[in-house]
Amino acid sequence: MAIEFDNGQTRYMRSHFIKDYLDAWSPTRGKGKRVNLIIAPTWEWFGANPQIAEDGTLTLFDKDTYTPEELWKNSKERIDEVSGT
Repeated sequence: MAIEFDNGQTRYMRSHFIKDYLDAWSPTRGKGKRVNLIIAPTWEWFGANPQIAEDGTLTLFDKDTYTPEELWKNSKERIDEVSGT
C-alpha cells in the first residue's frame, strides 16, 4: 500500500494480509497462515474503507489496524523495497 505522510513523503508498505499471504508460502513462517492461500490477495483492493483516527492510527476493513509508528517504521521509500519476498 502507498502511504502519504503529513510531511508530504509517500512511502510503501505491505499490508498485514499481504505479509501473512506471502508468509504462508514459507515452510518456517507459514504455520497458522496457510488458510490465506485459498483466498486471492486481490480482494484487499475492494472495500478497504480506510479510516484515519485523530492520533494517526489507520484502520482497514474495520479491523486491520496500523499505528503511526508502525506505518513509518515498516514502510519503505521505494516500492521495489517491498515488492520482493
